[in-house]
Amino acid sequence: MSAPATSERKVGDILSFGFVIVILIYAASGPITDFVRWFIEVTTPGFDELSRRDQRKLMRSHWLGAGYKDFERSFLLPTGLILGLPILFSFAISFLSLPMRWRWLNWALAVLSTMTFMAWVMKLFAVDGGALPGADPVDFVLFPVAVLLTLYLTWRQFGTFIVGFCLFWIIYFFVRGLLPEWTGILAGSESTFEQSMRSMVLNFWAQTGGMFGQPIQVVSGNVLIFIVFGAVMMASGAGDLLMKIANLLTGRFTGGAAHAAVASSALFGTLSGAAISNVVSTGVMTIPVIKKSGFKPAFAAAVEAAASTGGQVMPPVMGVVAFFVAGQIGLEYRYIVVAAIVPAIFFYLGTFLTVYFEARRQGVGPVPVDARPKLSGREMAQCLVFIIPLGVLSYMLFAQPSVPRAGFFGFIAALACSLVLFPAFRSRSRVYRAFVEAGRMSASIIVIVTAIGLIVGLIQVSGFSGRLSLLLAQLASGPLFTTLIVVAIGAIVLGMGLPPGATYFIIVIALSSGIEAVGIAPLTLHLFVVFFAVISTVTPPVALAAFAAAPIANADPVVTGFQAARLSLAGFMIPFVFVYHPAVLYQLQELFGWFGGEVPTSKAMIDIDSVGWGDLGWVVMAFTMSMWLLTSALTGFEKNRLFGWERIARGVIGVAVLWPSMTVALPALGAAAALIVGHRFLKGEPSAVDVTTV
Repeated sequence: MSAPATSERKVGDILSFGFVIVILIYAASGPITDFVRWFIEVTTPGFDELSRRDQRKLMRSHWLGAGYKDFERSFLLPTGLILGLPILFSFAISFLSLPMRWRWLNWALAVLSTMTFMAWVMKLFAVDGGALPGADPVDFVLFPVAVLLTLYLTWRQFGTFIVGFCLFWIIYFFVRGLLPEWTGILAGSESTFEQSMRSMVLNFWAQTGGMFGQPIQVVSGNVLIFIVFGAVMMASGAGDLLMKIANLLTGRFTGGAAHAAVASSALFGTLSGAAISNVVSTGVMTIPVIKKSGFKPAFAAAVEAAASTGGQVMPPVMGVVAFFVAGQIGLEYRYIVVAAIVPAIFFYLGTFLTVYFEARRQGVGPVPVDARPKLSGREMAQCLVFIIPLGVLSYMLFAQPSVPRAGFFGFIAALACSLVLFPAFRSRSRVYRAFVEAGRMSASIIVIVTAIGLIVGLIQVSGFSGRLSLLLAQLASGPLFTTLIVVAIGAIVLGMGLPPGATYFIIVIALSSGIEAVGIAPLTLHLFVVFFAVISTVTPPVALAAFAAAPIANADPVVTGFQAARLSLAGFMIPFVFVYHPAVLYQLQELFGWFGGEVPTSKAMIDIDSVGWGDLGWVVMAFTMSMWLLTSALTGFEKNRLFGWERIARGVIGVAVLWPSMTVALPALGAAAALIVGHRFLKGEPSAVDVTTV
């Protein structure tokens, strides 16, 4: 098969650019409203003296206010356009970009998808106008066509696993009434084929469910502007500077080349919350350098995979997960971002220590002084391209609840800084290509989210999620730890083989709704599920992030997966830590009070007054000690090689340090200190690399 022809590519580029313009318009709706009001106020003498009623009448009658109201009613508010336009653009862009044997097939599929989803848009206009949603005969043709287009495009872009998973739930929806009782929660209510088909069309086509359900609503409303934000930053040339900064920060540490990969992926994670894209974008630069420094290929690839996985929980962007959690539990996005700060630091602390001990074991030293990069004065000034946009974005997320508004102002700051600080970016072609790449990335995300919306809808409408909820509610009557283990295993198993965004949606819908009876605050519960969904990307046997990194290093994917899981050890422990030590998630919420706001109170959170800075300080110290013991135990090396009994003792004590009871944790902390001191001063020859080497 050949690559798409030039005409398809050009049209796809134009559509991608147009898609980004639509994304920006939707994100800018709040600022535009503010501007319209400001303009009317400053151009109308005596505006402040008018009554509120007269002010509102003036807003509607003023030429600018009236024009904007018409634009708002016709473009910014219709449900069909809010959800339909992203799908229309994304499917057309994606079909025109597919490698096809016959050129006409690209055009045919693009036109077919456009016509099919345009019919849905027009149908939703009628519903918005007050018509009752119903299924017409043509809908029983259009809906299967839309499903087939979605499955085909998903298969071409994301492989067979996700399509097979989707087909399983489609088939299950039609046969659930035929399953015997011994199949347990799979056995569903009886329904004929005609009834099931009518239910699907009514729920997933005549209304905003399935492909048009919550996943696409969350992504279209909140996530796409951040994709544009990150794409502009990377296209400006900031990516190369980011790698240089990472090497500069970590080069003096033992195993410095690998630490640079960890640091760069953490920094990339502040801009992009996708593990696979992080692996591909940074791995081509970091993995060869890690191998060259002395690490084995599988470990080099695993470092990049694990570090990129952590980027999915790295504030402030966090991929789609934070937005979805916010929608599910009714909590503002900014509170979720603040809650994720300490867990994200914990994840990278564990990864850093694993790399450090592995470097000592293999005798890999720091980056030589003459090989460490140095920033010129111009490059130091260019660092503002990270500081200013991320500062604006973080402030806007922190100061007000509107996520699209924060993303829009972050984008404006990123574009302005890129144009000012990177002269090579000051060209129409570079900006155009940046927008095109952002549009293509957004289209890819919309495609997979459309498929996931179908899966989520099938799970819900079939009644499976309700039966699973009842099962988990029964389990919740037992010990809390047992329930959490069941949820963690379910999240990892269901998350294997699915892209990160797919994992978020399926796991949160299928699992978290059924364990509210556990007695954990919803924010804690959902982030517990999310963390294990994230970790599934580096959990064998299907570890997508590791599989993406392995070819770059010419390493065995399975070995890379196991190494990545070891490097991500902290990620397996952090969810249990913040369940039993809630200060990890909640104490930093006090920052809102420091900045003149109100400390958040919500049914989705614990009572903030029940935790204190002492609680947070203790768990930070305990977790650091625990990670030191556990990572060294798994590596089998600290200053010297560890005996077998030492590794076992470190494993047991490393867990005990985090025990929620101080009668266990305090003695364990003393034992941990004794183990570390004893190993450093009572054993024989040191390793080839000294810890103080710089």
